[in-house]
Amino acid sequence: MSQNEARMSRVPFPAPQSVRREVASAAAASVGGRSSSRGVTMRAFFRSLRLLLVAMFAVAFVGSSTAEARGAEMKALEEIDYEGVFAETPEPPAGWRTIEGLYTRIHTHPDDLATARHLADHADRTVPQLAMALGVPSGATVEVFLAPDTETFRAMQPGTPPQWADGTAWPQRGLVYLRSNTVRIGTDEPLTQVLDHELVHIILGRAFSPRPVPRWLQEGAAQILAEQYSSELTDRLASGLLGDSLLKLDEITRGFPSDAGRARLAYAQSADLVAYLQNTYGEDTLAEVTRGLASGNSVDQALRKATGVTAPELDRAWRARITASPMWLKPLVADSTLLGVTGVIFIAGGVLVRRRRREVLDQWEEDEALQDAIYSSLAGPWPGVMVPLPPTPAMAAGWSAPVR
Repeated sequence: MSQNEARMSRVPFPAPQSVRREVASAAAASVGGRSSSRGVTMRAFFRSLRLLLVAMFAVAFVGSSTAEARGAEMKALEEIDYEGVFAETPEPPAGWRTIEGLYTRIHTHPDDLATARHLADHADRTVPQLAMALGVPSGATVEVFLAPDTETFRAMQPGTPPQWADGTAWPQRGLVYLRSNTVRIGTDEPLTQVLDHELVHIILGRAFSPRPVPRWLQEGAAQILAEQYSSELTDRLASGLLGDSLLKLDEITRGFPSDAGRARLAYAQSADLVAYLQNTYGEDTLAEVTRGLASGNSVDQALRKATGVTAPELDRAWRARITASPMWLKPLVADSTLLGVTGVIFIAGGVLVRRRRREVLDQWEEDEALQDAIYSSLAGPWPGVMVPLPPTPAMAAGWSAPVR
């Protein structure tokens, strides 16, 4: 995406007219040279300012060392769990209670019994809706384990979960693990949304088994159907748009980058792609694409059948829509960005004020020198004209005055 850049035009200054033409021409040349130099300096300054702002935005959206560790963990559950096809359902710990639902069994510590009942009731309503939106069967009962603490949440899983995860899904085993609300700190996302997200993974994984689900479909559908398309996702899209680093469709089909920032961008683009398919081609498009892919069609075949356009054509139209949107302005109005930009503008303004003040003083000196030259040319002796000498003190006093 290109932006119009302000450019300063050179303003020609008329040469002063005076009796001494060589003085006038020299002054005009000096003023003209200063104007050209000022224009070049200002253009260079604005180019530098623009580069500085881009660098600030890049720094603002680059993940910290913690985010980099999180990015590596994002790939923890990407591998296909082939052993899970033949694995037995684990038994809940001693003393736990089980809530039977229509599509789920919620295993929980007695302290979280009320939450477990709420989750079971919620799943009774949403599992049929999720399966219908995806166009595939819901499958067998899903075993959900609601862990009372982080240690239990991590210990009871068949693999190592990401540190940041509030929920994980193991589609081949039909297992979902959730952390209790009592240990979910720093989030206001309802646990029912987390459950919906993981249930989408279960439904898709079963429909595609034993083949992997395309990453953009797996993560994009989970976010959209769990209604997790938030301002955080648009911030990630805006950061990728501002840095001109949007990922292509084939890139987010094979897998997500290991880099933390790029992985978060891939998650955001996956959700936006699913939303784009539904908004552009209809609500049933997601189900048509999912059925086509689950039946063994390629991404290009499934998309062409559901939308009438090829995957490359859809990819270009989708990313062009993002690029043409004013979303890139969002980072510019963030509080931290505004604070940084304000500081830069304040410093730059001080530099410009000092430079302008010095230029005005220099201009005054040049104007004074020019006026002196013009006055000298007008008041000085004319060629061939005798100028009387001033009287001596003796003559002015008279001949009778004594000379001392």
